[in-house]
Amino acid sequence: MSGRTIALLLFAALALAGLILTYLAGRRSRTAGEFWAAGGGISPTRNAIATLGDLMSGSALLGGIGLMFLVGYDSLLYLVLPLLAWIPVMLLVAERLRNLGEYTLTDVLVRRFRSGSLRTVLAVSTLAISGLYLLAQVVVAGNLFTLLSGTGYPVAVVVTGVIMVAYVGLGGMHGATVIQVVKAVLLIGVLAGLTVLLLVRFGGDVGGMVARAVAPAGGLDPLRPGNLLKDPWDLLSVALAGTLGVAGLPHVMMRIFTVRDAVHARRSVTVTVALLTVATVLIAFVGLGASALLRNETKELAASGGNLVAPRLAELLGGAPTLGIVSAIAFATVLAVVAGLLVNASSAVVRDIWPSRAGDEVRRAKRTTVAIGVVVVVVAIALGPTFNATLLVTLAFAVAASANVPVLLFTLTWRRFTTTGAITGVLTGLTAAVVLMLLGPTLWPGEHPPISLSAPTLIALPLGVLGCVVGTVLSRRAPAGDFAAIQIESELGRGARATAESAR
Repeated sequence: MSGRTIALLLFAALALAGLILTYLAGRRSRTAGEFWAAGGGISPTRNAIATLGDLMSGSALLGGIGLMFLVGYDSLLYLVLPLLAWIPVMLLVAERLRNLGEYTLTDVLVRRFRSGSLRTVLAVSTLAISGLYLLAQVVVAGNLFTLLSGTGYPVAVVVTGVIMVAYVGLGGMHGATVIQVVKAVLLIGVLAGLTVLLLVRFGGDVGGMVARAVAPAGGLDPLRPGNLLKDPWDLLSVALAGTLGVAGLPHVMMRIFTVRDAVHARRSVTVTVALLTVATVLIAFVGLGASALLRNETKELAASGGNLVAPRLAELLGGAPTLGIVSAIAFATVLAVVAGLLVNASSAVVRDIWPSRAGDEVRRAKRTTVAIGVVVVVVAIALGPTFNATLLVTLAFAVAASANVPVLLFTLTWRRFTTTGAITGVLTGLTAAVVLMLLGPTLWPGEHPPISLSAPTLIALPLGVLGCVVGTVLSRRAPAGDFAAIQIESELGRGARATAESAR
């Protein structure tokens, strides 16, 4: 039996198992609260594993390993920053967001101001962020399915789109969480397996492997900074995106609302950080192993944006069966992440842009999921297979940090903050991030982009903050929302204010 046949059989088995699990879990998603946030009934550990699946997706697995192989030292920044980003989430927002007891990040931000216009603007921001994240996953999935089946990239992307829409349509957040938990465990298993195979290949000589990995070859000095990030400003911009972006990612913050209360939210974040640390170390180790063994194949592997370095390494270490296992699990992991992203993107449309009647929300959400899936598939085909997934995900982090984070922090901490300030801040940060992103080196079609920053955060984030401040100052007579209620409930829980007032 050939490696391709093994891979296809494994893929089919995992996809079928995933659909069955999603359907069984989705039978519990009868209400909107259960569809969007699993009714707040996910345990902290399960939620942490699912969050790991959201962050350490197939794009992180394949894109991270590929980026280390292609650029060396600079890739460490992209690997470590999402881990550091959980520190502000843990200290500043996790418990406070869960205490407010909503379904989505947008619900929390609108809770203070009760503004339909703000809800619409935030929904557009959510769609932009989710869209970039979805593109990264679908590009990876297209590359993988092409490798597994031998079909063309467009066909592979269409197949991916059909499966990802089915996952969400059957299960909602319950289904997405079950799939994320299973796939996160499989992802860690793949990394651990590749690590063991590398240790066996080098006879346990880690030092020898590292020395071989960092030796200059083919014009690349892996230890030299600047292979990807050309100047300190570029490095700072990427650092800001990675460190602050997580707090503004709607599909990740959405998981805070799937646990019972603030205490469970903090426990979930703590476990997430521990699991993320293990995954990051394993990805870095496997990336070094790929650099040590595959350096003479750089040109061929660069054609896929480095996204196929891990499958090629698996084939070298364990032959066709290992290639099949790694490729199938990576593909399934991508689908799991896409499921969570589609839940979040559809919530932006159904709850914020196109509100539904109470009994019609879940049905309309499933239709919206299909529409979003079609758009993502078309754009992914237009982009082509050559983009590195990790770089695309970093752009999503940059948009989140620039558009959502300033408004979130001001909503929770600034008494004078107004509706106009919030709307202006989101629009300014979002517009600046998108324009600079299109003019930057990641998406610019030519060799000499007008903007040299790999992530637009260094410029777009201050503009987002400035938009919040200027909009607030120029609208002093505008309502500042119920800041007292937000303060009390974010610290003590929903309903705390009414309890305090009734006790007087």
